[in-house]
Amino acid sequence: MNIAFYPYWAAKTLLSLINVIYIMVITTFIYSQTGSVLYAAMFPFIRIIARITAGFTLPLLVKRFSFSRLLISIPVAKAFLMTGIAISLNHLTSQLPLLLIGVVILSFLEGWESPLLNTLTPRLVQGEDLVKTNSLLSFSNQTVTIVGYAMTGFAVMNWGASQTFWAATSLSWAVLIFLIALGSLTRDIEQPEKSIVTQNVLRKGWSMLWKNPTLRLITLMDITQGLVSSIWIGAITLAFAKEALARGEGWWGLINSSYAAGTMLGGILALALAKRIQKHLIASMTMGSLLLSLMTIVYGLNSLPWLALALCILIGPVYQIRDVAQQTAFQRRVPAESLSQVYAAHGVLISTVMSVSIVIFGLVVDQLDVRWVYLIGGAVLIVSAICSISLSRAHRNEHIAKHTKNTRVKGWAKPSPSSSNRT
Repeated sequence: MNIAFYPYWAAKTLLSLINVIYIMVITTFIYSQTGSVLYAAMFPFIRIIARITAGFTLPLLVKRFSFSRLLISIPVAKAFLMTGIAISLNHLTSQLPLLLIGVVILSFLEGWESPLLNTLTPRLVQGEDLVKTNSLLSFSNQTVTIVGYAMTGFAVMNWGASQTFWAATSLSWAVLIFLIALGSLTRDIEQPEKSIVTQNVLRKGWSMLWKNPTLRLITLMDITQGLVSSIWIGAITLAFAKEALARGEGWWGLINSSYAAGTMLGGILALALAKRIQKHLIASMTMGSLLLSLMTIVYGLNSLPWLALALCILIGPVYQIRDVAQQTAFQRRVPAESLSQVYAAHGVLISTVMSVSIVIFGLVVDQLDVRWVYLIGGAVLIVSAICSISLSRAHRNEHIAKHTKNTRVKGWAKPSPSSSNRT
């Protein structure tokens, strides 16, 4: 692998850990100060809105500033802002609006930073190593997320929100060091041209997602999966444990732990099967979507606690293999010069869909039986499988068209016997 990948990997992994600590600390802090679930719920809502807005504006930054400058300046701003929040957190007990303003700014920076970093994966790694790299990044992200949730809960209870937030702040400075090292190793990664900013810049990523058949189908798959992802959040799984399984919070914790263990196992399996996934990207997506659909429906119909745990463990590997294949196929179809615009548009879509799905499935749980959430989710995943089958047909037709074109070109280029005799 390219030596620049290692500081990139370290930075991405630490950012996942920082995100967990940051979310848990701020949510706990707001709830402890206000006693209001509504105020605590406003924090993730504000984050999502700010990140969606940032996704719309990212193409303007990419056209105006060099990639290497953005790669350093955004983490610098984040590190200073997090340091400011850490210093003043204990003094913001009566000034929550100031804290929320800091959250908005920080979320904007995150909304710019995340798609920029995502564009580096296919630039630093090419060919057969891309599947392996995506598997490695996914595995490390899931691992630190699981560890982060466990450690942050313990840290907040024993050391308090302010001291725990200092840990995230320290890690943000470590990320900056890794990204400075990455920037020095990737000085040649720049946008090919910096033209006058126009509306076409803002539309470019959206246009590519729609006009490219492969990107359009993969994005539609991501949208369906984004809709379903909210059914595995804490509130819905807790309701399922109590209503469908007739168990309490203890089993809710076991379900979450089983899902986490399955996801880690899936990361290891995806690494081991990287070469096979690379050769069969579309088949991996299709089988993964069908199996996820089937297991989600069975999970929703199930009333046996032990079977629910087994299904959660099995879902992890299927999800990871499908997700790695899907991400790799997406990366291979986007030109390097358009990665930032496409990722920005893609991120806006998925964030919007996920926020809407939380509301929709929350209403379903309130109005209907919680089982319907998983039955609907399983049915939606079938749409994803249909998209992958359509993707396979599109690729087959594209291959036939290229083969026909090459045959015609060779036919025209081949000299006739009479012309060769005359020479």
